[in-house]
Amino acid sequence: MDLEQRYLKIFELPLNRKVPDLSKGTRSKLMLLLAIARGAELLILDEPTDGLDPAAVEDVLREMVARSASDGTTIFFSSHQLPEVEQIADHVSIIDDGRVIVGDSLDDLKARYRRLHIVFETEPRTPVNWAEGVEHLHQEGRSVSILASRNVEELVEQARSIPGTSVEQFPVTLKEIFLEHVRAN
Repeated sequence: MDLEQRYLKIFELPLNRKVPDLSKGTRSKLMLLLAIARGAELLILDEPTDGLDPAAVEDVLREMVARSASDGTTIFFSSHQLPEVEQIADHVSIIDDGRVIVGDSLDDLKARYRRLHIVFETEPRTPVNWAEGVEHLHQEGRSVSILASRNVEELVEQARSIPGTSVEQFPVTLKEIFLEHVRAN
């Protein structure tokens, strides 16, 4: 079965309707079919899942990954749907106000960034001069939340060296990295 027929079936595209009569989601699937089925080496897609129901989103994402894996198609995927980006991307860039503020392989970003939650026994009287790697810090009373991008173990040791503190370390999502960086600018 050729690619066009395969995608017509997968995306459940009607053959007897004109493009202006299609729903937004169906037009999105048709545009994706037209882009993928021609065997392009590079696809530039802007919000390709916009208007799709959750089942169709999964179909589209699965097919994008399959295309890239099977024939090496490079897909430049722009989306505000960060869980979708996290689901399929190899490399990500976070762009704010036209500037790349974070960019790396998704695996490296997720391995490098950590959330530290530190609770002091009493409210700290002076600010702590934290080691390098603190991207963003939020203090409320006796609690400090740190988004760290490097020197995580050094930051944990530094926090634990302060008498009466407890320290927890958590992985972060792409959404958390995005929100912390964009809100800080």
